[in-house]
Amino acid sequence: MEKIGEIGFPVESVHRSKKPRESGVTAAIDHGLGLLAQKDILDIAADYIDIAKIMVGIPALIRDQLLKEKIEIYHKNEVLAFPGGQFLEYEFVKGKTPEYFTAVIKAGFRLIEVSDNIIDISPVEKSNLIKTASQEHGLKVLGETGSKKVSSDTKKLIKDIRNCLNSGSWKVMFEAAELFENGKFKSDLIDEISQEIDITKLIFELPGGWIPGITISHIYSLQVWLIEKFGPEVNIGNVEPGEVLCLEAERNNLGTHMKF
Repeated sequence: MEKIGEIGFPVESVHRSKKPRESGVTAAIDHGLGLLAQKDILDIAADYIDIAKIMVGIPALIRDQLLKEKIEIYHKNEVLAFPGGQFLEYEFVKGKTPEYFTAVIKAGFRLIEVSDNIIDISPVEKSNLIKTASQEHGLKVLGETGSKKVSSDTKKLIKDIRNCLNSGSWKVMFEAAELFENGKFKSDLIDEISQEIDITKLIFELPGGWIPGITISHIYSLQVWLIEKFGPEVNIGNVEPGEVLCLEAERNNLGTHMKF
């Protein structure tokens, strides 16, 4: 047992790496938090948030100065903010990728997500987007694998993950929609993927209400399953800001599924 902080709660020690982390990453999801709400969350939970996704095209809806301030607040708390990958997909289809990268840099983002959740792009096109972001613009890159529309073949997912990593992605987000079918969790899929890919290179997304048949119970059950299978240093994404401490409690065997 060890005592935590000056108050000194006695708890059993669990290995948790410190920021900046390469494993045990928590990726929060930001639906457009106001600055005061954002600061409140970071005051209490910044130690446990590594990266934060400002969802879909929301960055385009926030006034310029507020967006810059929002990103800077994250960065001051050692949290890398990034725009959702679907925003890049939108710009790619519109033929505005160069302008998008310029805007991303201008806003102050240092991390970007490259996905193909809702559009069909070739492995070469995806690789080129990752290389352009990292090599030409100096951005850290998160690849993402999986579709929001259909269940992908396991071999295709593995090839896609390798393509992302070989092209320069720091890590690869695993699309939550791929992990469930008709509300049922596909544990066999993760088993197969983990046999082929270094698990520290993946960030498993938690599902949300945008996926048919998903309940709060599915979200909690998945994060507990991931921690029990891979340990407290598993990378988990799509974490609601108000749930960050609950997730960290689960990582430290101090949550609702604690074992005595």
